[in-house]
Amino acid sequence: MDLDNYTVDDILTIFNIVDPTVFNVTDVANTLIAKMKTDGNEYMMKFFTEARDKVLEYLQTLDKEPVLNVLTEEIERIWKEERFGFNDRNPTNPVRYFDDGSHVTEINNDSARSSAVAANVVPIISSHLVIIDSQYRSNILPYSNSSLSNAFNTNFTFNLTNNITRAISIKLYSYHIPTTWNAFSATAGNTFFLYNGIIINIPDGNYTPTTLIAAIQIAAAANIATAGLVITYNTDTNRISLMNSDPLLDTVTVIFFIQSNTVNFSNCGNFVLSNFQTLGVNTTLGWLLGFRTTPNATTGDVELLLPPLKVVTADVAPDTYGPRYFTLSVEDYSNTRLSSGLYNITNTKTFASLSVQDYYNTTTVACKLREGSLTQAQLYSINAITANNTNVNVGGFDNTLTGPTSNSTLAIIPLADIRNIRPNPYIKFGADLYVNKRNYVKPTSLIRFTVSLTDDKGNLVNLYDNDWSFSLIVEERLN
Repeated sequence: MDLDNYTVDDILTIFNIVDPTVFNVTDVANTLIAKMKTDGNEYMMKFFTEARDKVLEYLQTLDKEPVLNVLTEEIERIWKEERFGFNDRNPTNPVRYFDDGSHVTEINNDSARSSAVAANVVPIISSHLVIIDSQYRSNILPYSNSSLSNAFNTNFTFNLTNNITRAISIKLYSYHIPTTWNAFSATAGNTFFLYNGIIINIPDGNYTPTTLIAAIQIAAAANIATAGLVITYNTDTNRISLMNSDPLLDTVTVIFFIQSNTVNFSNCGNFVLSNFQTLGVNTTLGWLLGFRTTPNATTGDVELLLPPLKVVTADVAPDTYGPRYFTLSVEDYSNTRLSSGLYNITNTKTFASLSVQDYYNTTTVACKLREGSLTQAQLYSINAITANNTNVNVGGFDNTLTGPTSNSTLAIIPLADIRNIRPNPYIKFGADLYVNKRNYVKPTSLIRFTVSLTDDKGNLVNLYDNDWSFSLIVEERLN
């Protein structure tokens, strides 16, 4: 009960006060004093009275009521502890040193750290601001529009200029993303469909319903075999309609999706338009135009029949917005982080997820199957696994996307009001982003990172080589 054994910082810890003022110190202390008086505990009542007066006396010595420098008090206390030794090599030097007596350094053995923790050492936390800017990545050339390129700027690896050896958390502080991605692109599989056996393909870009049908009409008129297509948009009903205006063609088949041509461009290679490659039944141009045609029960293809001069109207309103959110992933190559990354929803009956080892770095087994480069033993293993685990979607085919997952996801970036923001960059910063935080179970070394920016389909965002950046606040424990 001797108050001389307590520092001002100790008293504030007892009072549970972080930012001391005359008002809050007096209020908390008087509450405790009143409680002790009610309980008849004169010793504690006297202790809290003296503690209050000691803090108030300290505050009165200052020009104003500041936040106490807890870090300074803690350092002063550490230097008074007896676990430091004098410099035996220079007895006249009054400075005390850590273990080896040569220089001030951290105690390097676990037992010493445990003793410090047992002694309730207040952690000394240092904050570092780390900015990750794609313009400084190692590979910037040769430029390629393919996400498989080492120079693709939304997926790259780097080292920090200075290693952070005892990180306890990282949190997002800001991001700056140019609004140069396209809602419609060939590699997303949503710029084309087959009309009368001919591919109608519109340029990559961003469209409104009105400009979208105009682009489709121009592309159709460029070929005599597709010139009979008439596409219209009713602003009152918010529906798009198709019509075959050529009576000589009889019924025309429009194909939005071919089951056998589904592909993952991010993993399996470059897009080939003539192969009519798409990602899934709900990512096609027909789907975005509003047509919800049931796939063929035999082939899994999505086909729409257009009899001559008959208008076929879409089932739902068109969707031209593009991605709703981006996913920012930061792989720090540690096994001590507490966060589990990104979870997503899955189908009730999931498509086969191979538990066998992948046979090619960065490329899925499905891609190797298409290449025909697996051995007979590998094919047997895959077939045995997939035989008992088949996804049943619309029409009995695996034809919809699986929600992206990643154990390195740090943040989800909602894309709000993008149409009005363009062509300006999408920028946000400040404490609102701190909710995107990753904690570590123990102090962790952070040296090397891989970062990626993906869309809501799990594909790398194509910013067309316009540089983007984000910043992190890394907290490091020094003691």
